[in-house]
Parts: sequence; C-alpha cells; structure tokens
Amino acid sequence: MISTSAVDAYIEKNTRRFIEELEELCAFPSISNHGLDAVTPARDWIAERLGRFTDRVETLDEGGMPALYAEVPGAGRRKLLLYQHYDVQPVDPIELWDSDPFQPVEKDGRIVARGVADDKADVMARIHALETLKGLGEIPVTLRFLVEGEEEIGSMTFEKIAHKHADKLRADGCLWESGASFDAAGRPTLQFGCRGLLYVQLRVKLLDFDQHSGLASIYPSAAMYLVEALGSLRDQDMNIRIDGFFERVVEPTDADREMMAKIDPEIDERKKLVGFDRLIRDPAPEHVIEQLLFTPTCNIAGITTGYQGPGSKTVLPAEATAKLDFRLIPDQDPADILLRLRKHFDAHGFEKVEIFGHDAEKPARSDPNSEVARSVIECVKDLHGEPVLWPFMQATGPMHPVVSDLGVPTVLPVGVGRPDNRIHAPNENIHADDYINTIRLMCRVWERFGAG
Repeated sequence: MISTSAVDAYIEKNTRRFIEELEELCAFPSISNHGLDAVTPARDWIAERLGRFTDRVETLDEGGMPALYAEVPGAGRRKLLLYQHYDVQPVDPIELWDSDPFQPVEKDGRIVARGVADDKADVMARIHALETLKGLGEIPVTLRFLVEGEEEIGSMTFEKIAHKHADKLRADGCLWESGASFDAAGRPTLQFGCRGLLYVQLRVKLLDFDQHSGLASIYPSAAMYLVEALGSLRDQDMNIRIDGFFERVVEPTDADREMMAKIDPEIDERKKLVGFDRLIRDPAPEHVIEQLLFTPTCNIAGITTGYQGPGSKTVLPAEATAKLDFRLIPDQDPADILLRLRKHFDAHGFEKVEIFGHDAEKPARSDPNSEVARSVIECVKDLHGEPVLWPFMQATGPMHPVVSDLGVPTVLPVGVGRPDNRIHAPNENIHADDYINTIRLMCRVWERFGAG
C-alpha cells in the first residue's frame, strides 16, 4: 500500500500543473445541447489523457452524445466504477458573467469557468489521482471510468449504454460525481442516491398568427390559455393537483429520518444566499430537509410568448411555449407522471396543450452501509472530519440503471461542491484547495476499498 505521505507529497509537488490541466479542460465549450460537434473535442482530449495510463479506452455510442469508457487494471480483486460527465450547461445569461465562461480565471483562491464544478473537476481529479498512484507504484483496484456526454440534457441514451455494456459497468462499487460536498458550515456531506426527473416542453397554438390586442375580446390568447393550464397544476398552497401524482411516493424510513435529523437545515443561509425571506410553506426547522428531499416538485423552468422586446407592442399571442420539470422521489416513475400530466390537462379543459420533447430519469437509492460507502465515510473522516450523511441528493442523475438494474452500490463522495459554486449559473466556480483535496480523497478511497 502506498503511504498517504507519499501521495500528499506527489500531489503537492504537482499542484500547479494539476490546476492548469483542469483549466485546460474547462476551456472546451462542451455544451451538450449545442450538438455533437460542441462536445467531441473535450471528449477526445479526455480520451488522450486516459490513454496515457491504459490502452482500454473506447467510446460507447447509442445514438446520442457518446460516453467515454476506460478500464485501468489494478492489483486487487475489486472493481470500482467511476461516473462523471464532460458536458456542461449553456452559459446564458452571458451578460452576467464577470469573465469569458470558457477562459478560466483564478480569483481569491477560486477557479471560475463554466463546468468547473459540474463536472470537470471530478473528471480531472480522478485522472490526477490515477496519475498519482501510478507514479508511486500501482493502483490496488481496477478502475472503470465512465465519462458521459449528455448528462446536462437528460442522459437520453445512458440507460441503453448501461444495459448494452453491463459487463463493462458492473463493479463492486461506484463513485458517482460528487454532489453537494460541503454545507454552509463547511462540514463534508455524502449522498447515497438521487431524485428522479421528468422534463417536458409544452406548446399552445390557437391562431395562425399574432393579432392586434384590440381583438382579445373575440379571439383567444395562447398566452392566457397556457398560463391557466400551468396554474391548474398547483393550488395556492403549492400542492400539486395532478390526480394520482403521489400514489407511488414512499415515506422516509426511520433510518432516513435519523440521517435527516443530523442535517443542518441552514434556513438563514439559504434565505441569504438566494435573496428570499421565506421558504415554501415556511416549515419548522426540523422539517426543512424532509420537505426538500421527500416532496416532489412541479416547476416552470421557462415560458415564452408574445412580445418581449423593448418598449410596448400591443399584441395577442397566437402561440405560447413553456418548459416544465418535475423532481420525483422514490418510487415515482416519470413515464407514469407523464401520462397523468396528459390526463390532467384533458380533464381540466386544456386539450390544446401539446406535450413534447420530454426527458426522464427514475429516482435511485443505494445502501449507505455498503462496503464502498464505508470506505468513503472513513476516508472523509480522516481528511475532512465527520461527514453529514444524506439519504439522497435533491438533484438528479442517471443513477437508476447502475444502482437498480446493475446492482452496483453507489455513493456521491465529497468533491468540490459548496453552496456558492453557482452551478448552472453565471460565474460558476470552485475553491482551488477543494480540487486538490478531491485528488487526495480519491487516492485514499481507492487504496482503502482496494485493500478489502
């Protein structure tokens, strides 16, 4: 086994280069909803990096943005799957960035760039951890890298990839991309699953073309029609009104509630961070985390209609569109929710709402007492202190095929995530020290898990 002092010395010696190489990857504008040409250069760059340590590098393509797979044989009997993604979110609104999103800058100990937190820091920290252990000896566990290319647009072909290449992805444990790694007090956090997602686009077209708004007394407004349809989904108390929506919802277990009782709800910090003075339903402090994790959501992600330019234009919109997302909890199924959404609109007189372009991911849960989870917990204790354990994260990822279909125990380890990372927002950033500590943690986890 390689000593932690040797690992830390190697990382310290190469810290500057490691950060510069992370920034090099962040300079690729790998926005997946811009198409294959936008993400290919970043994938090729990562493939070349992984190819320095193994000749088992290939792309897994099932018709979307191809994933990258690499296997690095280890000395021990165990296999560890590493999931991360190389695609990033769009940069809009670009005018709110303080610098070019794809020209990384360092400021006050932080690295600012689109994708640096979500998820290129994970990609590079694991490659740098691999370099570190290889440079000092051999890795004790076989590593199976899976670097996805369409996580930010719903992982549309991931389930196909997971099933077709199950022999490559089966492992004794999986380290997912790191989640919300630190809370507002700086305590390390771990999660053991994720919520599901249904993302749909809606369209209403009532007229052939826009009309003078003076005709609103005789012609219908697509804008009003869609707004009223959206308004029918929730009541004034924010309760979702779709019939049967909660039928498959599973209540928290005693173990879930024990975990949640130890999580600081950070009410004041949350209000200050987003500039809002109250939480929905204004829950008691002891109920905030349960509401956050175990309450499904219905959210309007965007709505477009009518005239949005400068000044005024008196127009009756012929068409209106919206983007709607639902965060789902175990054991809700996005396919079931999609059917219920259609039935809801029809039953409430909104048959003209067209639903199209939907993305879906099922919720996933893994055992917090698995061997890979225990290895991560012990290593986090050694490096950062006692971690706060979450049943699952509030966000979504394509974890279900790995956890439920392939049966691989999975944990979201500590990485670079902090409440002020501004993930999916302008000026996305990480602390440079968090990045270096992520490399250290990966080396420790691989050593401990591989020794089992």
